[in-house]
Amino acid sequence: MSSNPPPPQEPDSPHWDKSTKMLVIAAAFVLTGLAMWQFQSLISTLIIAAIIAYILDLPIVWLESHTRLTREQVVGVVFSLFALIVIGLLVAAGVTIFNQGQALVQNIEIIIHDGPAQLDAFMNRTVRFGTFSITPRDYNIDLQQLLEQTFSAIQGILGTGAEFAGTAATTTVGWIGNAVFIYVISVYFALELPSMADTITDTVYQPGYRRDLKRLLAETGLVWNSYLRGQTTLALIMAAITTVLLSLLGVNNALALGILTGMLDFIPFLGPGIAIGVAVLVALFQDSNWLGLSPMWFGVVVLIGGIILQQIEGNWLSPRIVGGALGLHPLLVMLGAIIGGTLLGLVGVMLAAPVMATVKVFGTYTWRKLFDRPPFPPTPPTPPTPA
Repeated sequence: MSSNPPPPQEPDSPHWDKSTKMLVIAAAFVLTGLAMWQFQSLISTLIIAAIIAYILDLPIVWLESHTRLTREQVVGVVFSLFALIVIGLLVAAGVTIFNQGQALVQNIEIIIHDGPAQLDAFMNRTVRFGTFSITPRDYNIDLQQLLEQTFSAIQGILGTGAEFAGTAATTTVGWIGNAVFIYVISVYFALELPSMADTITDTVYQPGYRRDLKRLLAETGLVWNSYLRGQTTLALIMAAITTVLLSLLGVNNALALGILTGMLDFIPFLGPGIAIGVAVLVALFQDSNWLGLSPMWFGVVVLIGGIILQQIEGNWLSPRIVGGALGLHPLLVMLGAIIGGTLLGLVGVMLAAPVMATVKVFGTYTWRKLFDRPPFPPTPPTPPTPA
């Protein structure tokens, strides 16, 4: 009795040759680039959600290790408190912005009313430098027409207040929807954050490369930890110090200017300068001050105070809080901010420094591997623990 021969086994999946692998990698890069270009706004939203989850991971880990709550419960508690704090700050900021907006409109109306007379007095004033004197009126400088055009434009803006309010309301609704989406996504990121690194390293099956990837992720994590958490702490400190300083000097809207300083502290190079410039402008157009100085000299005092604060931040606070984990030349940070601003707007500018530092970490690894050099610098030996 003859038995049927066993069916032929299905051959193993063939390995891709080098040209196929290169073609797949190139196609993946092209498709990824097109997707990033097409969904730039979504990418910015996901980046913001990931940043929030990363910053809040520190209190989550602390509570998880000091309580009997599960990670899901700790995430719920931390994000609920975070939502309450953000909503409270937004309400307080909304009231402040509304009140200060009314004051700003009143100041603009005063400038429009008194501006022509002040300009006329300036045009007829003779400024002397020794034997040399200058009278702007003698040089036929027609600033009056420019001022009238400026005032008419400002009046047109003020006259469209209702239309602006409607647009602002629509924009606010869009922001609220986007904020809710970011909040939900950040919760999911926070829940999955502990397993993300293991998931990435498990995809690399060669033991040597798995060790390399773990080292790269560790160095990248140090970069982002130093920047995000350190820069957030630094921004809060600068906001508080600026508020106190401007309040002591008697500058109007000191709290709003302090909050603005903290927000702009995330923008490299330009942010601190913009914050100082806004504070100086507020001081220049302020009616009076308790120091009894003229607006010009009061603005000079505020300018000097802002410069001193920035020097303290750059030379003392930043090295101790943010640290030197980025290790980037200022020119690279500036170029990264320009590129990031072009691709992702304000989010790209704010994240230029850590992104460039991450590129440096992976670029150094790739460069060393190309020339068969050790991919990482030798780890300094751990000092023995005293008995």
